[in-house]
Amino acid sequence: MSTDASRKANRNGNANGLMPPPTTAAARQKLRLRLNPSADHKPESYEDMQLEFSPLLFSSLERYLPPAVLNSSRDAKFQVMRNILTRYSPDGERTRVSINPSLL
Repeated sequence: MSTDASRKANRNGNANGLMPPPTTAAARQKLRLRLNPSADHKPESYEDMQLEFSPLLFSSLERYLPPAVLNSSRDAKFQVMRNILTRYSPDGERTRVSINPSLL
């Protein structure tokens, strides 16, 4: 009987016992990249920043940002793009570029 009571206490209303945070889907939807680049947007230059990725990569990726982020400051766009690149690039690639900047 005590195990039934503890199971009921741990339930949160979802069939599999897990409930995602309510803001996760909204945050992901807001920061979703475009499928096609914005043709009329002129990307900013990231040449003057210390980056672990090529500055040209940031300029190219900027054209795929959603409109809400595209109209933000350069630093805000940089943070969003850096988070995306960090999440999807292998650690070895970041290390290789930061050790040997001539690969840029």
